[in-house]
Amino acid sequence: MKKKRPTFEDIVENLSEGVVSVSASMTVTVFNQSAEKITETSRALAVGSPLSEAMRRNPWLVDVMEKSLDTGKLYTDFEGTLIRGFSEPIQVGVTTYRVYDDDGLLCGAAALIKDLSLYNSLQVENHRKERLSYIGTFAANLAHEVRNPLSGIRGAAQLVERRVDDVKIKECAEVIIREADRLNLIVSDMLNFARSSELVRVPLNIHKLIDKADMLLGEGKKGFLITVAKEFDPSLPPVMGDAGGLTQVLLNLIKNAREAAGKDGEVKVVTRMVTDFHISLTGTPSDKFAAIEIKDNGPGIPAEEMENVFTPFFTTKPRGSGLGLPISFRIVKEHGGFMKIDSVVGEGTRVLLYLPTTDKDVFVEEE
Repeated sequence: MKKKRPTFEDIVENLSEGVVSVSASMTVTVFNQSAEKITETSRALAVGSPLSEAMRRNPWLVDVMEKSLDTGKLYTDFEGTLIRGFSEPIQVGVTTYRVYDDDGLLCGAAALIKDLSLYNSLQVENHRKERLSYIGTFAANLAHEVRNPLSGIRGAAQLVERRVDDVKIKECAEVIIREADRLNLIVSDMLNFARSSELVRVPLNIHKLIDKADMLLGEGKKGFLITVAKEFDPSLPPVMGDAGGLTQVLLNLIKNAREAAGKDGEVKVVTRMVTDFHISLTGTPSDKFAAIEIKDNGPGIPAEEMENVFTPFFTTKPRGSGLGLPISFRIVKEHGGFMKIDSVVGEGTRVLLYLPTTDKDVFVEEE
């Protein structure tokens, strides 16, 4: 059977970039399926309509097309924020062209629209990884330098506590010992942050790990019990991961969510399959990820603090070390996944984990 040769329309229709073409009167003539997906605008409604009507949420895009058509000013990878029909806005890159008919007369303009959201996320994640690697080396060296004199300070304070009878001096020595122990915990966290994990990857039921982390946390502060609502996808395949490392990540994230929610707040954990990714941050092609979403309705994180949430030692907690999120981020990266945090002040915070799944249907049970 003779194979059909692809037509021009077939090629345009199957491009990963959105293709939007307009006539000389700025009426939409081409609107491929990628454009429909990226803009979340119905092709049936867009084609034959004025571009200003089809893209009424994005007047900047209409302006770019008009300038390309009327003045000949062409744009290459012009970046803008695309307001979509249903989902959150995304960053896109737009490249424009003028279209001529067979007689060489100008008959319209076209634009290629590229979704930059994943590409930008990859860039941010890679820059963050480089920064964390540098800070990790610094933290390891600092931890080794601090640990020895810290032990000497604690030992001297213990000696003073045992050999003096003055109550006030004993109290001061106890404070020194207590604070030295707290510093030692921070130093241990620094070493854990700097040290690469030796992962033992096996097929895991992520739902059981979530339940385990929630159980280990027990009651919240001051004895009140925070209920974590769970919406699990029962068809979720096993996650290929290290049980200890992923449990540590879930403990950190659920604990943060519970503390942010407070006594009367709510925490929800949702799992689902994600199949629209085509590249992982490790460079390994993959299209099957388990998404774990941890949401709270706490006060949220101010925009000026969002950039620093993965920075070691940055914390808003009075006695926090600021290493919980950076350690969690590193563990997730070592699994070939990635982590994303969205937050709105006054509404709450959402943490998204994406972990590669495996086709193996046998789970390794964790006690």
